Amino acid sequence: MITPKISLSLAEKLDLVPALASITLTVFWALLTSLWRSAAYPKTLVLHIGYAAFRKATARMTVAQMQYALPTTDQNYERYVRKHKLPSNTVDLGDGALGHWIGDPKADNILIWYHGIFIPSFPFHRPFPTTSHSQNKYRRRLRPPRQQRLLSVLLEPYNSSAELSQQIALHLHTNLHSRPGGTYPTQLRQATSALRHILTTHSPSQILLGGDSAGGNLVGGVLSHLAHPHPQIAPITCEESLRGAIMIAPWTSLASDYTDQEIDSRGDLITPAVAGPWAQAYLGSGERDHYTDLSSAPAEWFESFPVEKVLVCGGGREILLPVIEGFVGKLREGFKGEMEFCVGEGEGHVAPIYNLYIGEKEETGQGMRVRGWLGETL
Repeated sequence: MITPKISLSLAEKLDLVPALASITLTVFWALLTSLWRSAAYPKTLVLHIGYAAFRKATARMTVAQMQYALPTTDQNYERYVRKHKLPSNTVDLGDGALGHWIGDPKADNILIWYHGIFIPSFPFHRPFPTTSHSQNKYRRRLRPPRQQRLLSVLLEPYNSSAELSQQIALHLHTNLHSRPGGTYPTQLRQATSALRHILTTHSPSQILLGGDSAGGNLVGGVLSHLAHPHPQIAPITCEESLRGAIMIAPWTSLASDYTDQEIDSRGDLITPAVAGPWAQAYLGSGERDHYTDLSSAPAEWFESFPVEKVLVCGGGREILLPVIEGFVGKLREGFKGEMEFCVGEGEGHVAPIYNLYIGEKEETGQGMRVRGWLGETL
């Protein structure tokens, strides 16, 4: 089952030409001005140009245009497994969602990953080893021996959302993508379907949840559903806590009006201009609540989250950092398990993922902590 491409009107398609031209000009301008850029901009040339291009793209193009211009997660997944000579294994999770496996579905531990942003999952949603030789290399770095277990990754796309909108290929997996046009609570329903699927073969203590940006918020949405069942989604019974949860740059507030705030976006890859369109694409006609806006939930909301430990990451330069910090404060106060907050110095939104995508070689502080945290957790 392949996720269909979103349809654009003729006017929207024609508008892609000047849109792409403006992005190209932005890249050239960033290159020309790179020698005298201030410390407020990314420190490397690759990041400076890559962030400038993405800021322009998200400001100039609509959600639908970005999804139309980019390949779906399904397409990227098939290219990825062919390139790395891995078996293709996609499962229908129901509710219009697909799940793409990387690794052995019978592995001791399973990581369900919900990706974010418009960019489909793969080839750069790979903060964890996937091929057999990389798994062996990773194992040698893990200590003690009890941690040396194979970690499988089930990437699940979620439905059309502000950041993923049409790709759920997981279906959409984040990919878990979802089909074009799906809005809240479709994304949460699909995300829970991935967990429901894995619970048929693994115990909660063998399962980790992870996600970036809107996907990071979905992690919190799934945990919220486990603790406080959503009235429009079938409950999931967990007799024990999940092993852990990773939230990279979680987009925990769908607020769209930041006109009263002075926000410096020069060190990040997104600007406040995306808040309104992305939130609208995610919600549709739905209403914001504690499942969509973890930042709005009281500390007591997190008390019964059925997970042993949580790692939240954010970039020191990302414009969402104040929102993430506010969420973390409430999580620390209410959550009864182990909680850690990692801020990557000088890093932008979803830096562990986007930086790899644009070819940055230096590993991020957030990425290193995620790897270390996984080693400790497993």
